[in-house]
Parts: sequence; C-alpha cells; structure tokens
Amino acid sequence: MASQCGEAKTKTDSGSPSVVSHLAEAKNQVPWTPQPPFQILNKYASHIKRFRRGKIISPAPERTIGHFPRQELSADSILELAKMRLLQHTSQGTGDSNSGYPFSYEPDLSSENNKDVELTSYLLNAAEKFTNQQFDCAERLLRRCILLSSNADSPVERVVKFFAEALRERVDIERGKIDLHKNIFHLEDTLFDYHPAILALEQKLPSPQITQFTAIQAVLDGVGTARKIHLVDFGIKTGVHWSIMMQGLANQENCQLELLKITAVGTTKVRLDETGRRLSSFAESMNLPFLYKTVVSETKGLKKDSFEFDHDEVVAVYSGLCLWSQLAWPNQLKQFLQFIKNLNPCVIVVNEIEASTNTSIFMDRYHGALSFTIATLDCLDTCLKGDTIYRKIIEDVFFRAMIRNIITAEDEERIYRHAKISFWRELFAEFNIVGVELSDSSLYQARLLIKGNAAWNSCTGHEWKLHGYGVERNSITVDFCMEDP
Repeated sequence: MASQCGEAKTKTDSGSPSVVSHLAEAKNQVPWTPQPPFQILNKYASHIKRFRRGKIISPAPERTIGHFPRQELSADSILELAKMRLLQHTSQGTGDSNSGYPFSYEPDLSSENNKDVELTSYLLNAAEKFTNQQFDCAERLLRRCILLSSNADSPVERVVKFFAEALRERVDIERGKIDLHKNIFHLEDTLFDYHPAILALEQKLPSPQITQFTAIQAVLDGVGTARKIHLVDFGIKTGVHWSIMMQGLANQENCQLELLKITAVGTTKVRLDETGRRLSSFAESMNLPFLYKTVVSETKGLKKDSFEFDHDEVVAVYSGLCLWSQLAWPNQLKQFLQFIKNLNPCVIVVNEIEASTNTSIFMDRYHGALSFTIATLDCLDTCLKGDTIYRKIIEDVFFRAMIRNIITAEDEERIYRHAKISFWRELFAEFNIVGVELSDSSLYQARLLIKGNAAWNSCTGHEWKLHGYGVERNSITVDFCMEDP
C-alpha cells in the first residue's frame, strides 16, 4: 500500500472487520482513561525526588500479601512436571503406544493439580506421537484432552484445549482430510474492535504496564529536555502508553516544550485517527502543545519522504510488539530496521514478547508456544479475576488464533513467530548496536510499580542492558524482561 501522510481527522469506516467471537456484549465502548502508573508513583513521590538527588531511600518494607506456607503448583510448574514424567517414561520404554503411558496421581498434589498434570501429559505425548506419524494414537490422546478439558475450569485446561484442537486439525491436514487454508487475521483492526478488553489487559497485567512505563521513561531520559519532540510509533494501537509520556512532560519543572509531535504508522487510517483524537484530547487536558500525524502504509512500503521532519526537532522511535510480525520475512525485517535507523532518531525503543516459536522444527516451536501460553493464561487468570468476559476475549480471539497458526501453518503462512532475546541481540548487532544502561531512576520507578499493586506480588523483573543504535548518536532499545505470576 502506498504511504499517505496527513493529520488525523474524523472519518467513517466503509466496513467493520469480521471477527469471530461469542462475547459481543463486552465490546461496548467505555471511557478512555490513561494508565495509572503516575498515580502509583505519587505515593512514593518524595522517595523518587530524593533518589534523583543521589540519595536512594527505599520505601519501608510491607507485609507480603497472600503468602501462605503451602500453595498449589503454578501453571508453568505443572508443565515442567508433565515434561519430566514424559521423559521418564520414554527413557524407561514403558507405556502402550496406542494409549500413551499410564498416569499415576501424586498424593501431595490437589485433585485439580493432578488433573492438570494428567491433561498436560496427554497433550505432550500426543505431540510426540504426531511427530512419529502415529496419527491414530495422537488422535485418541487429543480426543481425551478435549473431552476432559471441556469445562475449561483452570488456565491449564484452557491451554490444553486450544492446543489439542489445533493439533487435531494438523493431524487431519497430514492425513489429507482437510486442506490448510490461510486464515487472515487483522490484528490492528481486532485490537480496536475489542478496545475495552485491551484496556483491561494493559491496566491490570504487570508486563504491559511495567514494560511500557520503563520504555517511555527511557524515551523521556533521551528527549525530555528537547523543545521539539517528534515521536514515530510503529503499531501505535490504542496509544495509551503515550499518556505516560505526556504526564512525564507535564510534571517536569520549568518545562520549555514547544511541540510534541506523534507520527503513527499503521494500515488502517480510521483506526489511527481514532487514536489521534484520544491523544489530542488528553494532551489538551495536560496543556501540552501537540500535533498528531499518520502514515498509512505497510512496513515494507515505507518511504522517508512520507514523514514530516523539522530540522530542529528531536526524533524518537517506538516499536511496540511490531517486529515479530515480520519474522517470517527476514529480509523485509532487516530492511525495516535499516529504514528506522535512516530516520536518524536519538532514541529507539523496542518492546517484544520473548518466546521461542520462530523455528522450523515442529516440536521446538510447539514446546516454546506451550510454555509461553500456559504462563500467560495463568497470569490472565490471576490478574483478570474480576473481568472474566475480557479474559475470555483475550484468550478466544488472540491466543486461539496464535496457537492454531503456530501448529497448523508452515513457511510464510506461519506468521505468529516470536524469538528469544539472544536472537534480537544478534540481529541488532548487524546494525552496529552497542550496549547502554537503563537509568537507575527508570528501574527504581519500575520496581515501585510492582510494589504498588498487591496482585503482582509474585512478579519479578529482570533488567537487561539497553542496546544503542549507531555510534554517533546515543540511540537505545529497551530490554526489560518480566516474569508474570
């Protein structure tokens, strides 16, 4: 699609995207509100000011909420236990190849945990049978998984059901019963169709808030004193993260900002314009001089002359969950990174999911997707307890599509790919990337966000070095890994 550049104006869409969901009642619009990080940080404002003056004063320790001497197994622990059992039985050569290995219940586990371990064991065994082309045995195990997880009471059961349904479809494809057809899924449109659910996800899960806040704080550290700031956002989605930036600029003492400009890049202008109206309204409430532009284009069709740059403005680039969609086309991804570098930004921030699904080896990506999904749905179950409808939307609309694509598709039709941080570091190194540290203030405030929410008491942040782009300018990307509950 050719690039188009213009200011966001009200425009009607010619049609709404078709998204399969039985939860349409949750799609009613709710008032748009910014994320609450600064509300949390206000609680510790005095500590932050002292920290910035060089005196680190940690908040007084608080009693851990929800800590008990004995707890049920987490979802990822259940997965690891199931893997160990499968490995043990495989090495011992036990079990009937037609029915999988016999399952024995652990007396120290609850009945729910035992059921989860049993289902996960069947699912892992079915994948092994599939790779050995034992399709009959795999299908029997998958039918058992689907039947026993029909109520989907626990996050493990829901994951098992999603994977079992997708793997059974892959078995049918291998047998020639069905043709593999490309399922077009427009992520950008879907994000807007389920705006309330996305907001609930962003505001109640630790990883979106902490990574967004840390990333935006890194942008502030790089451009916060500039008089004219130009932010280029690839995949802006709801744009809520820029409310953090606006609050940070508005809270600066003696702020001399003359203009904050955001250029949003995406494929659907009406969606970009909707985000622009929200951000413009919020900027007005913060009394900030603000300009919003759009570039409507696929990433492979981007041209620098589609952007409006002024010689006296400082440019920052934000890529939030954008690069993964290009992993199926490595050359296109490298061209995109080169394009970003050619914009000559002083700061580049990249936010990506870390998971191992970008491999042609079926079992490797199967295990990588299973580990990522089972941990994430466990986190959704913990943090979205009061928003069951929103949780179901996230799982049924996004995760079901992702799992199906990872398991049933191959080559370029397998578009859902995620990589580990080591991959990104090697790729960035090709573009002359050097390591830079996150600011102590940014990390300290990120820890305060975790501390400020009792529901995140089992969340751990792993801090990684920043990566600088180029030598002549101090450009950075943020790597801040989160371990969810």
